Amino acid sequence: MEEYEMKKALLLVTTGLALVLAGCSNSSSSAKSSSNDNNTYNSEMTKGNNAVDDKNYSKAADHFESAVKAKKTSKASASEKQANNLVKGKKLMNQRQFSDAKSALNAAKNQENGNSKMTKRAKTLLSQVKKIQLNRNNFKMDIKNAKSLIKSGNNDQARSLLEQVTKFKGVKGKYYSDLYTQANTLLQSLPETSANSSTDTNSNTDTNNNSSNSSTDTNSSTSSSDDQSDNPAAKGDFDVEKKEVGGKAITDQDIANARQQLTDQGVKTVGAWSDNDIIRAIKNAHADGRTTIKPSDAKVRN
Repeated sequence: MEEYEMKKALLLVTTGLALVLAGCSNSSSSAKSSSNDNNTYNSEMTKGNNAVDDKNYSKAADHFESAVKAKKTSKASASEKQANNLVKGKKLMNQRQFSDAKSALNAAKNQENGNSKMTKRAKTLLSQVKKIQLNRNNFKMDIKNAKSLIKSGNNDQARSLLEQVTKFKGVKGKYYSDLYTQANTLLQSLPETSANSSTDTNSNTDTNNNSSNSSTDTNSSTSSSDDQSDNPAAKGDFDVEKKEVGGKAITDQDIANARQQLTDQGVKTVGAWSDNDIIRAIKNAHADGRTTIKPSDAKVRN
């Protein structure tokens, strides 16, 4: 009986020791796994941030995703979302889906706990989208006005508007190529003009041509006070206007709104007006206590 009790006690001791050793082993394995996860996390976050420095946001998103899998932190998750929104925003820009692009870029810009460099990049792209949309609106207006001019037989004025579009720097790129094709197709459909006519037309925007047989005089005789005859650029007035009125800056949107005001009033050559002319008109209208400009506001006032 005593021998049985001794064997039983020995078995209990052996079992207890085995359990203790197993616990130590599991604890050591868990610590080792946690250490590996931390190393992976830190490595992937570093690689992600390096990719951001290189502006390779697709690669950055992949590394941030791997970091999240290793150890899910708010910083890793935020960085992954921000990078993915930048990739999405740029892709939508390339597809000319600008409204959706702005949504994705705004999400990247406003991402909490994100990467400051990605936030800055999102702001830059948003500014770029705004400028692209403004240019596209101006191009569309030029093409629309050119079509009206062609229908009324004013081919020279139509040509001037269309050439403003086709000669714009970068117009053949992904953001404007569709409008370039439209403008160039219309331009190619116009009958060719003589060398003299072409010279007169070009000089109309570069010099103060007072010759009785110049295209300036021709345009002036056929235009009303609501069109290009009131555009000081056609008369050689090129003083650069300061983009400020009433102590406030005149923005690109203000200029676009003013162009639309002229279009709504029936002015068919708005596209031929420079931003400088529009700024002058805004200032003159403001001096008269108006927020809506008129064609005559573009004249230089003494």
